Amino acid sequence: RPSVTHPTPMSKNAETPPPLRYLIKDKETVSITTKPNGDPDAPSWPCSEYPTVSSHDGSLVAIPGATSVIVVSTADCKKIYELNEPSVRRAMFSPKDTYLITWRNRQKEDEKTGGNVAIFNAKTGEVVRRFSQRNIERWPSVQWSNDEKYAVQMVTNQLRLYTDENPTRFVKKIDQAKVGNFAVAPSGAYVVAGSPEGGGQPGCVCVYSLPDMKVTLSRSMFKCEEFDFNWDPTGRYVLLQASVVSDQSGDSYYGESHSYLVHANGTFTQRLIFQNKGPIQDMAWEPEGKCFVIIQGHMPALASLYLPEGCVKKFEFGRASWNRIRWSPHGRFLLLGGFESLSGQMHFWDAYKRKKCGVAQDNSAPKYFEWAPDSRRFITATIRPLRTVDNGFKVWSYAGELKCTRKIDHLYQASFVNAPPGTYENKPQSPRLKGRKLQDLASAIPAKAYVPPSLRGRTGGLSAQLRKERQASGPTHLQQTGGKNVNKNRLKRERRRQRKAQEAAAAVAGKKVENETKKAPTPEPKKEEDKKEVSEKEVITKKIRGLKKKLKQISQLESKDKSALNEDQIKKLNNKANFEKDLATYEKRLAELA
Repeated sequence: RPSVTHPTPMSKNAETPPPLRYLIKDKETVSITTKPNGDPDAPSWPCSEYPTVSSHDGSLVAIPGATSVIVVSTADCKKIYELNEPSVRRAMFSPKDTYLITWRNRQKEDEKTGGNVAIFNAKTGEVVRRFSQRNIERWPSVQWSNDEKYAVQMVTNQLRLYTDENPTRFVKKIDQAKVGNFAVAPSGAYVVAGSPEGGGQPGCVCVYSLPDMKVTLSRSMFKCEEFDFNWDPTGRYVLLQASVVSDQSGDSYYGESHSYLVHANGTFTQRLIFQNKGPIQDMAWEPEGKCFVIIQGHMPALASLYLPEGCVKKFEFGRASWNRIRWSPHGRFLLLGGFESLSGQMHFWDAYKRKKCGVAQDNSAPKYFEWAPDSRRFITATIRPLRTVDNGFKVWSYAGELKCTRKIDHLYQASFVNAPPGTYENKPQSPRLKGRKLQDLASAIPAKAYVPPSLRGRTGGLSAQLRKERQASGPTHLQQTGGKNVNKNRLKRERRRQRKAQEAAAAVAGKKVENETKKAPTPEPKKEEDKKEVSEKEVITKKIRGLKKKLKQISQLESKDKSALNEDQIKKLNNKANFEKDLATYEKRLAELA
């Protein structure tokens, strides 16, 4: 395990940490409660169907409604102020909870108010700045560093830098054509931005240092219609994923993607090379930034842990039907789950020991899934509008034990209220679970379907593919050295072994053929003149075909106005006589060979 600096454990005499708080929202109201099984006395407020958000320290909750946004204090569950901002669809707090930013659909009155995006002072509710943002796909178009010293806004073909001294006016800007996505490093030292390919020109990814906005890395690449940037918590490395909607090779219906690990100062760039084919399902950094996990490939997908120094694969969790990664806030526990279109399997790991501590399954197709601030609970919720039936949520332990189940009609949100860092102790596994065998938890996964004797052992078909996706392989510790070329060297060794095996098989087959040919009469080889004649005919035929094509194009150009032709077209017209002369020469030679 890489060295990790953990928070100092709470002493035995320390105050008892507060209970976990839940945000539960139905069709009309949202409530804050410490009792997930139900609390009729829990305070509630009117709301819309769009997400309610809590501040990073958990002290405030912003509740979008039909006509306004209510900001509530979680300490006494009382309304602090109300923003006259109707039909808000997205809301977000800045990293230190100084600002609250909202987005709504563009309206006519936005021309008078200043735009459909508003930045408020989170403590007082005063408007700090407004601007327009047409598409919600670019949300949020303003990002802060963790200390809120710098903020970067993306506009058309430009990035603008703001400081905490004057958040209303940008101090610097950098032009980047067709910039489509960006991300500010948590440390505030860098910002990365990507421009997609188009018009035959490659895409571009640039890393700029802050606050001088100087380029530290610039890389051109093809097959990059969309970008996804994932900074490590220290702000030194960024995982870059570029993807296209369609896969020209036809291997995947969901397009094609390729990933890089980049050091922000431009000294290190490594493309991630995988042994098996398939897309990258998910990637996530450990909360301390010491390592990252990637799920890659078709189902059952392979989950692996990498160290950023040299991009070395250190551990393989195995293969299973999983596509999502969630680290607990303390970084001790790791969940690898198969949600959305998969069967809902959840594999809980102790990341410090790299051992699986639990397996569970939520077969109700949960849309939302996240850890609690204490790293001891995990919530899965089946919410609208994705599913209109069987709405509800479940609370699990870090070992996959089901702690709570609640069904709620028209459930739109079920989540935890955030808590400040250090509120909860970083506890290890409970002693009662240390001796527990994993096989006891494996019963949470349903048994395989019955296969008739006449069909056993056969491969192919939909049922066989589904059974294959359910099969999981175990973890693997990797002992590797060699830095950034480890993946390439491993692939070279694999190819070398395959090539030697093929050569050995070909040698054995060659001896058999040689013995058989000794008995058969040897045919007379073709004369060199015939080979030369055939090859010359093919070359001349291709030349004649190309010249005829050019003369056909010239005849079409002659019918057009010469003033509308470009330089290449005029040059082609001037060479008409030469083309005709060459065509006559080649036709004459072809007739001689015939």
